[in-house]
Amino acid sequence: MKTTLSGLGIILSIAFLTFLSSCDDNGENIVDTEAPVIEVEDPVNGEYFPAGEHVHFEGMITDNEGLATFNVNIHNNFDGHDHGRVAATSEDPALIKWSFDESFEIPGNPKNYEAHLHDEIEIPSETMAGPYHFIVQAIDAEGNSTSFQDGSAIELGIYITNDSQPVVDITNLDGDELEIEVDEVFMVEGEVTDPTTGEYEGFHSMEIVLGEEAHEDHDHDHEGGRIAEEHEPLIDFDIEEEDLDNYMIDGKISLTTIFEEIGFTLSQEMKDELAEEEIDHLLLTIRVQDEQGNITVENTDVHIHEE
Repeated sequence: MKTTLSGLGIILSIAFLTFLSSCDDNGENIVDTEAPVIEVEDPVNGEYFPAGEHVHFEGMITDNEGLATFNVNIHNNFDGHDHGRVAATSEDPALIKWSFDESFEIPGNPKNYEAHLHDEIEIPSETMAGPYHFIVQAIDAEGNSTSFQDGSAIELGIYITNDSQPVVDITNLDGDELEIEVDEVFMVEGEVTDPTTGEYEGFHSMEIVLGEEAHEDHDHDHEGGRIAEEHEPLIDFDIEEEDLDNYMIDGKISLTTIFEEIGFTLSQEMKDELAEEEIDHLLLTIRVQDEQGNITVENTDVHIHEE
């Protein structure tokens, strides 16, 4: 006898097949709880982007079952360093602390997706210069999302620049780095200038840090020269607005004068401790904030001299 499935029978059959497909070899029901995995190729950590230009994003997003959306978020990190310095008290209203937050659909729910954004992220020309966070997250078809708790969300530190931010000019570089020697005062020569002329001309504060070079696995809050929590910076020197006049020559901040006052000397014991950890380079970070609210972060490699 020829038989046919009723509409209800067809629905039940499909439901049963769906149930079987979601079970493992032992017949146990499997629930997808895996979040997507993100690999970012562009931008790279520490990259600089001029205001008025675009931020390019390229990356690979994968999931064990299927992807649904990804999100890009960019926002300022002006108060993210350890001292918790706040922004200048008199920021130029012509400048903005720019942010970007947009989600993009991944059509077809593929397991692998090459993400490309080239013209979608435009930095306004009036953007305030300084450090910004670049964050990428993704959600799969089951609703599983990347997170900061498990490290599946990606967060990079980038810098936005403009034509009015402070300019740090180090004049005693050897190639593109500085050198530090045992038992000799570590000197940095040069000056910091502010190209702005007008109501918001001038400097607000300055910070100088010398420490271990930053690594990709360090916490993002360890900006620039910040080092791992188990280490203390070799130099951590702050200058507030009311004290900046002590280091000004012809309207410019004298780095030479500052480092003469700091007078830091690398001891043989310090060098030996660094050598035990196979550290032969340090990172000098000079962070300057002006009255407009712009922040300049100048990172310079410092080679530990070998006799």
